[in-house]
Amino acid sequence: MKITHVRSRSAFLHDRLDAHFFTSPGVAAGEQIALLEASGTPVIPLGEIATVWDPSRFARAYAAPAEDGVPYLRPYDVFDFIPMAKDRLSRERNSDVERLIPTEGTILQTCSGRNLGPVAYADSCISGFALSHDMIRINIDDVRKRFYVLAYLKTPTGQALIRRGKSGSVIDHVTTGDISSVPIAFVEDRWCDKASGLVEASIEAASRARSSMLSLFKEVDSLFPVGEIERTGSRFWSHSSRDLGGRLDAAFHHPEVDRARKVAASSQSVRCGDIAQAILPVRYKRYYVSGANGRPILSGRQLLQLDPVNLRHVADRSFKEASEYELQEGMTIFGAVGRSEGRQGSASLVMRDRSGWLASNDVMRLVPRAGVSPGAVWLAIAARQTRIQINALSFGSVIDHLNPWDVEDIRVPRISEELAGRAESTWGLFARSRELMDEAVMMIESRLCESAGQEIPAQHAS
Repeated sequence: MKITHVRSRSAFLHDRLDAHFFTSPGVAAGEQIALLEASGTPVIPLGEIATVWDPSRFARAYAAPAEDGVPYLRPYDVFDFIPMAKDRLSRERNSDVERLIPTEGTILQTCSGRNLGPVAYADSCISGFALSHDMIRINIDDVRKRFYVLAYLKTPTGQALIRRGKSGSVIDHVTTGDISSVPIAFVEDRWCDKASGLVEASIEAASRARSSMLSLFKEVDSLFPVGEIERTGSRFWSHSSRDLGGRLDAAFHHPEVDRARKVAASSQSVRCGDIAQAILPVRYKRYYVSGANGRPILSGRQLLQLDPVNLRHVADRSFKEASEYELQEGMTIFGAVGRSEGRQGSASLVMRDRSGWLASNDVMRLVPRAGVSPGAVWLAIAARQTRIQINALSFGSVIDHLNPWDVEDIRVPRISEELAGRAESTWGLFARSRELMDEAVMMIESRLCESAGQEIPAQHAS
């Protein structure tokens, strides 16, 4: 049963009394903020403390291989642990392309799509990419207010306020006007200061982790170089029939894949199955439930995101044996189903913050063998020469799939204990970043509910 308080003033204002309207998340959140304002809590429309804008729509002109360009991120790429550009925008053929690059410190608001609502922050990494008009920019000069607003917009109340203005017959949208009108309730100063401090520490931890991870990739790439990958133009090559090994698909025998295999076959490599066991569970019947009644379950895309977008929860009755789908700290996981030219094979390391979560049957698990460091397994799988080999193993007429025994049979770089330790420290920073942000979000949501005299939802109670 859903219960909410409705002021008589609101009933007269909306000229209706139906419960369906007043218990909808957006309207209920608006009523909650109205109660706070009536009790004396400062409430200010976001547009009065921030510059809210978005670039004009444009026809993307992508840069040719030798053309000067700017790396381009799609809207949901900004939520990844390490945002990676798939394309570059031409500087010459896109007017005012520099305007698409957010300045460091910009809050980025998704404004289109079925997962509309998530908020990101442009740190030193993201501020090096161009973003489309599908990300609304929010610029706040006051650093304390900026960090508070970032956490506020991530709360269930903030997300409901963002979504209440959505429109569109097929694809949901919100406008800069919708975002500017979002009421920001400022709780007591001591809570504002504490939340802002937590957000600042969270952003710093994530930035340090990104810098460290890029450094690790660079070092491993230099130890096992596979050269640049040519992505354009037709390529032709020949193979002897005795070398086909049961595979007739061209991708499996591509010269770049052969080069990666030869690099990995050095004395500094090891068979993947010797350092980890690969596991891919079977399909299951999904029973999705609310957050308080189930456990979070990661899809192949979400496992790459620092703050999973549209994270869902599933009941244990979905599985014959739920433990087979449970993630444990130290596992390396990656998408085993999906486009081989997309995110398939991109690996992440399970840390304490996601231990006990579930993952779908589309996610491959690699469990370190006895005496092998989790960081060594992850870095060996995340290395570029390994990713090339994994993608070449894909099969399927429509959707690409991987077999665990094929993954175990490839050669991967032998990672030193020093690099493994740095990898684990890096993932520890990501885990710490998420914990700090979650603490700030839960703190603000708790104060909003308590001040409005409402019960704190179970999944957000501290």
